[in-house]
Amino acid sequence: MKRVSRRGLLSAGTGLVAFSAGCLGRLSDDDDGSSENTDESGGSDLSPLERWVPASGSSELLFHYRDLTAVRQYEDALRTDVVESVPTLPDGESSEFVEQVADGEPAVDAVCRFGSKGVAGNVVVSGSFDPGAIDADREPAAGDFEVFERDGVSVAVSEDTVVVSPSDGAALDAILAAGVEGIHRRIDAHGNFAQLAERVGDSTFLWGEYEGSDDGAGAAFSWTLGAETATYSGLAVYADAGGTAEFEDTMADRSGNLTIETDGNVGVATKTIPTAEYEYRDMFAERGSQPTEPYAGVTFDRDRQSNTVTVTYQSSGTADRIEVRDESGVRAELTEVGETETLEYESGTTATITVVAVAGDTKNVLFTETVSF
Repeated sequence: MKRVSRRGLLSAGTGLVAFSAGCLGRLSDDDDGSSENTDESGGSDLSPLERWVPASGSSELLFHYRDLTAVRQYEDALRTDVVESVPTLPDGESSEFVEQVADGEPAVDAVCRFGSKGVAGNVVVSGSFDPGAIDADREPAAGDFEVFERDGVSVAVSEDTVVVSPSDGAALDAILAAGVEGIHRRIDAHGNFAQLAERVGDSTFLWGEYEGSDDGAGAAFSWTLGAETATYSGLAVYADAGGTAEFEDTMADRSGNLTIETDGNVGVATKTIPTAEYEYRDMFAERGSQPTEPYAGVTFDRDRQSNTVTVTYQSSGTADRIEVRDESGVRAELTEVGETETLEYESGTTATITVVAVAGDTKNVLFTETVSF
C-alpha cells in the first residue's frame, strides 16, 4: 500500500501551508460499509463527523466543520475581526436553502461539510429551523425530516437540522440512515477513520481528509476555543504504526512549541495559545466542483541557521503552476508536484514571500509570509 505523506496537511494549522484538496494518493477501499450497529439515541452524543458521514460514497473524503455556538460563547475573548471573519453559513445553494428555513444567521449552531476530492458537497447544518418555510412539495423521510428536490439537489429538513446532498455527493438516504438511524456509518465500517473522528470530536474548527477502509490513512487539524486559551491539534492516522515516525520528524521541524505524542498508528501534535491571540484562517473555504480560484498544496520551511526558505509544490489541486515571489519579483515557477525552490538571504534581511497558484490567466495568492534572518 502506498504510504501517504502528511507533511503538507499537518503543517497547515501552524500557518505554514496553503489549502490543498488533493494531496492523498490512491488507496484501496475493500470495506462495503455494511455495519448494522444501530444507535437508538440518534447519535446525539457523537460529533457531526462521527454521526452523519455514511460508509457509502467516495472513499476519498474531505471534511470541514465549524462550531458557531462555541464562537458565540467565546466572542468576548476573541478579537472582533476574528469573529467577523468566521463564515456563519455554508456557501452556494446550501446557503440559500438554510437561509430559507432559518430565522436569521444566529439560528445556525454548526456547519459540517464532507465529500469527495474537490467537491465536499454534502452539508449538515444544525440549529433552529422552520421546515414549513420551504415553498416546495415535501415528503416525509427518516425521523422528523421532510425531503424535497430542487435542481438536482436533495434537501432534508427538520426543526433542528438541514441536510443538503447534491447529485455528485453521498446519497441523501445514506446520510439520513447514518445520522438518524445510526446504521452504515463510516466510523463503524472504517476503523482508522473512527480513530481520527473520535480525536477531533470536540473541535471548534476542523479541516481534514481521509482515504481508504480499515487500513486507510487520514489527517486533520483543528482549533478548540476556550475562555482563556485556544488549543491547536494536528493529527494523522496511518495504515500502520510505522507511519508515526514520519509524523514525529515532520512536526519536530515545525515552529510553535508543539507537544508531539504517538499512540499506535496515530500521531497528535498540540499547542495552546491565549484565545485573544487566535487568528482565524479560512482553511476550509467552501469549494464547489469547479472552484473559481486555483488552489494547490504548498509547504513553506524556514531555516534560520542557513538563512533559507524552501517552498515545495505538494499537490496540484486546480493549479497549473506555482509562482514564488519576493520583493525582487518572481523568484521561481514550480510546474511539477514534488518540485522545490530554496531562496537564500543575507543575515539581517527581512523578506516578504508570496506564493501564488496559477491556472491559465487566473491567479490566486495562497499565502504571504514575512521572514527575518
